[in-house]
Amino acid sequence: MKKILALGLALSLTLGLAGCSSGSSTPSSSGSTSGAPASSAAAEEEKSYTLKFSDQNAEGTPVITWAQKFAELLNEKTDGTLTVEIYPNASLAAYDMEPLQSGICDFTQYVPSSASDLDSRLGAFDAPYLYENEAHRQATFDYRSEPMKTINESLKDSNAILLGSFCSGYRQVTCNFEIKTLDDMKGAKIRVVPSDLYLQLFQAFGAAATPMNFSEVSTALITNVIDGQENPLSVICTNSLYEIQKYLVMTNHMPTNHGLWMNYNTYSKLSERQQQACWDAAYEASIWMDGQIAEAEEEYKQTCIDNGMTVIDEESGLDIAAFQAAGMTMYDAFAEDWGDMVDLIKSVQH
Repeated sequence: MKKILALGLALSLTLGLAGCSSGSSTPSSSGSTSGAPASSAAAEEEKSYTLKFSDQNAEGTPVITWAQKFAELLNEKTDGTLTVEIYPNASLAAYDMEPLQSGICDFTQYVPSSASDLDSRLGAFDAPYLYENEAHRQATFDYRSEPMKTINESLKDSNAILLGSFCSGYRQVTCNFEIKTLDDMKGAKIRVVPSDLYLQLFQAFGAAATPMNFSEVSTALITNVIDGQENPLSVICTNSLYEIQKYLVMTNHMPTNHGLWMNYNTYSKLSERQQQACWDAAYEASIWMDGQIAEAEEEYKQTCIDNGMTVIDEESGLDIAAFQAAGMTMYDAFAEDWGDMVDLIKSVQH
């Protein structure tokens, strides 16, 4: 449990906060350089700002730990001219992109595919069974990669940019009955992220996919509104879902990419040095958090076992090939939406 506790203890570091929060206006439509959207900021003198990060997750969870690391790095890289106030538990805004776009917050965490209404190609970043390994996924979310440069050139017109992403683990299924085959999954009421990709993927698995905000999941499981849910081990463990679910099914169906988004108007008024610090701090914080998650994965799994969950994997009869085959049907289903983004991601060097 050392690593799990360490993730929580990391939150004990607090940040000095000063300055003024950003507002919102029409974003610049200028081009991009060096992999990042160009700035419209013309002032030579660097100003200080206090920026706001909003998220639905609670203190002690990986997302908030990651946000704190980002804030710490950003403050260091800008010599204190940029500080970040962190608002967990949806205490500032709901889990949605609109508060970011309108300027209620300057940063937020949001699953890339859930923001597909901004650009349908975002769904490809969360495609099932896409990444060859963790290095491939990390290289894809490097702001200098072709997929990131391409998507951000489009996103800035929606007053948002995607700075980077960490992965809180590959997603697994929990349920109160045994699932080893697609037949076992048939008709199961499984909560999924409110996203067309997640919905259609679990429909392809045969489940009665049920979109739902995560804040409602525990109650829905206890009251049998749903039979199960899907999340990475870090979320399953830190939210004690082992107390209300019997089986852990290791489908590894897709990565849990937590995108770090920034209001483009806020970005545009920063100095070039501050802008670069946002990209670098996002990348470094994400690499750091990926490492924390990787080290904790086995402990998360063991914690689930120790608390009574039965693990179902290939060794115990899980037909992973069937799940993979069903997952691959998403590439045809979303071919028009994703365009060439899948090919761009597959071609990323790592």
